[in-house]
Amino acid sequence: MNKRVVALSIAMTLLGGCNHESSPQSQSHAPQVTSADTIYFGGDILTMEGEIPQYVEAVAVLNGKIIFTGEYEKAMSYRLATTNLVDLKGKTLMPGFIDTQGQIAQYGISLGMANVMASPYGSSDDFSSLKQTLQDYIQEQNIKPGEWVVGTGYDTTVLPSHPTRQILDEVSTEHPIVLIHASGHIGALNSKALELAKINDTTPNPHGGVIQRDGQNHPNGIIEETALWPVLLNLPMSTESDRLELLDNAQRIYASQGVTTAQDSSTTPADLDLLSSAAAKNRLFIDVITYPLLDQIGKKWQPDFRNYHHYQSNLKIGGVKLNLDGSIAGQTAYLTHPYHMPPHGEDSEYKGRPNYTDKQVKQLVKLAWDQNLQVQAHCNGDAACDQFLSAVKAIKHSTKKDWRPVMVQAQLTRPDQIKTLKALNIIPSFEMTHIYLFGDYYHDSALGDEMTEHLDPAKSAFDAGLHATFHTDSPEMQPDMLMTIWSSVNRLTRAGALLGNQEKVSVYQALEAITSYAAYQNFEEKYKGTIQNGKVADFVILDKNPLKVEPTDLRDIHVETTIKDGHPIWQKMAM
Repeated sequence: MNKRVVALSIAMTLLGGCNHESSPQSQSHAPQVTSADTIYFGGDILTMEGEIPQYVEAVAVLNGKIIFTGEYEKAMSYRLATTNLVDLKGKTLMPGFIDTQGQIAQYGISLGMANVMASPYGSSDDFSSLKQTLQDYIQEQNIKPGEWVVGTGYDTTVLPSHPTRQILDEVSTEHPIVLIHASGHIGALNSKALELAKINDTTPNPHGGVIQRDGQNHPNGIIEETALWPVLLNLPMSTESDRLELLDNAQRIYASQGVTTAQDSSTTPADLDLLSSAAAKNRLFIDVITYPLLDQIGKKWQPDFRNYHHYQSNLKIGGVKLNLDGSIAGQTAYLTHPYHMPPHGEDSEYKGRPNYTDKQVKQLVKLAWDQNLQVQAHCNGDAACDQFLSAVKAIKHSTKKDWRPVMVQAQLTRPDQIKTLKALNIIPSFEMTHIYLFGDYYHDSALGDEMTEHLDPAKSAFDAGLHATFHTDSPEMQPDMLMTIWSSVNRLTRAGALLGNQEKVSVYQALEAITSYAAYQNFEEKYKGTIQNGKVADFVILDKNPLKVEPTDLRDIHVETTIKDGHPIWQKMAM
């Protein structure tokens, strides 16, 4: 898949969609009908119902809902002269993929930025190629002196270091330049950008952030966490028309990867305004679930929770988001043990840092509980996991409310924490592609051997009976669901090293994590995630059956068609 994910945008074929105004909250039985508008047959139809693979010969659909699954002959009893018969010709049809954590609005915005990712999703594998990419972008976009140049995705697990202001000044001293690290938690600025951001020798580190400095105390251009946020929030904003077009392109890329339900997590007021505008204009053709930032609610804005958990033109609020720490790739995740090799300016006891005190975390989690809002907590390091588990435990011991809190990333979850997750019915959601993209860096530099062996403990989570899910975390990663499956099953790094053989999951478990279990995380298991009578007709058609190929070939499977509410929204273009 690799670079084709990034390349898919305007050139992709959008065939149309179908909006639903509210969630079919309970539809366990097929409606009493005698005809179908579409019948699928002639391939492997994998229902994802149950804990072992199950197949049916045919599926009949009417008005975006599944009305029959079973034998081919019985399915044909629903056929009329106007029924569309879809012969799969040996391909595989299964439930549409559900991406349980990402930022689709910001992913759309990122499509208008310079792509400074490393291979396989870009070409910035060294400083020379990174600088060339930026110079080409300035020329192609005709960016005038004084106007901002924004790039996204630079990767310090491939580059020799962060691109300092001196390196970026070699691109331009007339354009302010800011690059966003692949983790999304660190930025690199040139001298002009530092000047406009008013970051200088006397600027103090903000709470929860760091301004890195050289030996003379001058900012070196690298800023972390809360030091980066004001810079990004004050960047010039493109027109709504442009942002809506970028959001259209983002949806097409998601659909090209088989995704029928996406998330917008850590939703900002501007993001929610954009998504709401797209919904009002019927421009959302996949379902989007938003999770506004919990610590901003009641301060700068108040999202409308009146339609909580109900779609309005393919958009709904699913809960709230809380970011407890940073990233392992940026070495800002909050650990209980020191980093194997500390980052620039830190001593050998450096363990990262929390974004909140334990007391603050408990207060914020209690706020979500009191409002009956599902909470997603970003916890990369095990110390951040401890904070969240303690906060949930403090309010869960006296009630059995079906709350389904989610621990996002959960990369360094310990065995004792897995047991606590199960006891508290907390869902871990893993970003498995980290193993491939960052695994060598984690092993050699950030974490060392012991911690990387237990990285992303998905198998342990499944063995404990948890409904663990997998996500892509775009725009940090591409919304490449098949690469997610490949990484979880193979656990291989870029260099081919195997990390945590004992945590390999089966292909079927990986598929559950992005279909049936993902629907459960979103409180949508009654109408999504499996192919059953009464559920919505959200499907993906693959050129091969993931259960019938070699595990190392999983990332070479192609999406042929993506179907939302019974309507194709993306089809692979004939070559």
